[in-house]
Amino acid sequence: MSTFKDADEIYAYIGKAMEACVVEPAFVEATKDGSLVVKILQTGPDATILVDFPGQKVLCGDAAEAAPSTVQLRMSSDNANRFWQGKLNFTLAMAQRKVKLEGKRSTALGLLPLTGPIFDAYKAILTEAGRDDLVLS
Repeated sequence: MSTFKDADEIYAYIGKAMEACVVEPAFVEATKDGSLVVKILQTGPDATILVDFPGQKVLCGDAAEAAPSTVQLRMSSDNANRFWQGKLNFTLAMAQRKVKLEGKRSTALGLLPLTGPIFDAYKAILTEAGRDDLVLS
């Protein structure tokens, strides 16, 4: 059974965390001169989120699917929930093929050290929504 009941939950929680990500000062500084647009493709349930760092915007669903990206990140929704809480070793998950990263990999991987504040934001979003069942200890 999946962590999320449907794509709308993914957009409400992970999508909202990505909205915090595109305005997080460390991410803004790290991506200001680039063209990094990450398309996050999740399965079980299927969901697509586009994180446009230069444009500082996030698209979900059909709009995200239709938009171009420079990096594609593929993982299960359960692994996405783990990752955005800092509970998934990204490098190991890539080696185990639980996470697939295509496109400008070095740019995307360079942002991993900056993700700490996003983990906190995501956990706060889950807690505020009363979804303590999704918060990992």
